[in-house]
Amino acid sequence: MGKLDGKVCIITGCASGLGKQEAIRFAEEGAKLAICSRTVAKLEETKRICEERGAEVLAFPCDIQVREQREAFVEATIEKFGTIDVLVNNAHNVTPLLPFLAKSLDDLEIEYKVCTEAYFHFCQLCAPYMMDKPGAGCSIINFTSKAAFEGTPGHSVYATIKAGVGGLTRTLARELGPLNIRVNSIMPGSYTDNCDAGLKLQIEEIQEWAKTAFKANPLERIGDPYNDVAPIVVFLASDDSHWMTGQLVDADGGSWFVNG
Repeated sequence: MGKLDGKVCIITGCASGLGKQEAIRFAEEGAKLAICSRTVAKLEETKRICEERGAEVLAFPCDIQVREQREAFVEATIEKFGTIDVLVNNAHNVTPLLPFLAKSLDDLEIEYKVCTEAYFHFCQLCAPYMMDKPGAGCSIINFTSKAAFEGTPGHSVYATIKAGVGGLTRTLARELGPLNIRVNSIMPGSYTDNCDAGLKLQIEEIQEWAKTAFKANPLERIGDPYNDVAPIVVFLASDDSHWMTGQLVDADGGSWFVNG
């Protein structure tokens, strides 16, 4: 038996990066998957891998910055599977990491819409299908970052947006708890293909910083998205985490413990 047998799980941002590895892990644990991304070809590749692992998969092209596309994705999930048990708000679009005075309101709006607004809206869209289920109930998992706490230079927009995720998570944990929906956030630390591609677009100072930042933890290595982070997301999605809500889970090899 898998830890997610029969659970209908929505994961956003599954074309690559952490989202792709989470989807693969969820498939291996028996989940029924609804995955989305703007990048259709890569999303179909994720779907293929998950189906090879035995999962039933809805792969839905979706720009989560767009309200109507978010609504269409959830509607398609209900049409195919009839319910929702797990929501993983994973996707994020990081704008260039620059000093605060060089950032623009457009940068703030982009990250707000793809993270804070999208997370908020997905929670609203999914909760009616998750409430009052028996046993361990349902699970919402929101992705945040240590940047929201440590004041990393160049991360003014990213930190602002991710800090909002923490407030949303704690509030929803209190409001949705009586409906048997638990809501937690996860602070991941791993190096993905998205990290590699994104860093190439950053200024040299940020690239140099990243060389040491990703392994600045007590375990002295860079985290792997499939082996290190995705299993913790599976735990939060599974019934094993039935007594946890409103929590920030550090899945970063102790990086925040050392540097926070």
